[in-house]
Amino acid sequence: MGACSAKSAASDPKSVDEVIARVVKTKGATLDLSAAPAGSDAPPGLLHRCGLSLDGEVPEAVYGASSVTTLSLKCGALPVLSPSVARLSRLAVLDVSENALASLPAEVGALACLATLDVSENKLATLPAEVGKLGQLTTLVAFKNVMTALPDALGDCSALANLNLYNNKLTKLPATLANLENLEDVNLGANKLKMTPKLDKWSKVRELRLHQNNLISQFLPSFAGLASLELLKIERNLALSAFPALGVHAKLESIECNNCSLEALPDAATLAAALPALQYLTIHANRLAELPALALPELTTLNAGSNKALARVPDLTACPKLRVLFVDDCAIVEVDAANTPAAFPGLERLQVGGNKMDEPAKVLVASFDGLVRSNGGWIRGAEPPGVMPPPAPQR
Repeated sequence: MGACSAKSAASDPKSVDEVIARVVKTKGATLDLSAAPAGSDAPPGLLHRCGLSLDGEVPEAVYGASSVTTLSLKCGALPVLSPSVARLSRLAVLDVSENALASLPAEVGALACLATLDVSENKLATLPAEVGKLGQLTTLVAFKNVMTALPDALGDCSALANLNLYNNKLTKLPATLANLENLEDVNLGANKLKMTPKLDKWSKVRELRLHQNNLISQFLPSFAGLASLELLKIERNLALSAFPALGVHAKLESIECNNCSLEALPDAATLAAALPALQYLTIHANRLAELPALALPELTTLNAGSNKALARVPDLTACPKLRVLFVDDCAIVEVDAANTPAAFPGLERLQVGGNKMDEPAKVLVASFDGLVRSNGGWIRGAEPPGVMPPPAPQR
């Protein structure tokens, strides 16, 4: 196996066998056999740095390194993972991402100490049922595979807090996932899901990503149990015609619900009670014909552009922190007269192009020109064009 670059430090190992031998000799806790280059969030793996490679095969000596608690085999071109992995009884972190694995051995279920399992960017069609035996598992990262199903036993991983199944081919999820009471960060985006499990017990979930699926409003459970939710990303679900049923989400700051088929939002009172901390609401490119008079005191960003039937901007003065308002490419004729510059002292960006506003609306929009300029921002799409600043230079 390859030698280290001349630029490497003198202490760098010269072969994969030497890497393993050093760890075994020192009873090291980490065995880095990653050939991954540096990323935006991680340094290069040791093998990459030294110009080494696993060449698609894990040396048997790895499975004799009984002291190892963290093992990285990332970017090893591995087609299989040996059942011998079960011998690493102290293993807490196993990273086999960016390989060519079509399956995981059932023996993974014997890793009683395993807390983090990263199998992302492989060719997995499912996971073995034995993952349900991983009682200490808190993080499962399995994005960018070809999974079409998951075992019911995944719902037995009661410690699971972080679950990332982004960009697979899942059409349904095991109902047992509803029992995972310790989930905090869940990414189910870019699958083919029409529904989710019940969410009543997901009270610790802070971030929930359901974007780019086939979610159908009639099949969605209530979101009322998501009491700790801070981010909800549910955009690009083309069959989603109604907003999910809400409870009280005192920490929810961001909702992204673009490119769905929403025909209406809940009424203003319902939204105010459910979303007292909401700062960011994007409902771009839906089928909304009306916006409620939102009363969201923390709201800073509202993007309701490209709702082709939307004819009126309602009274938004109960959103005094508004900084960004997009209602472009709609059918806006009227803007509520209460929406004056005095009501939105922090407004920085106002986008209204592609509408057919009546004269009072045009005059009202133009009256914001001085305010947004003083805040370092811009208005786009207002008439007459002479009151508009040029677009800000791109940086």
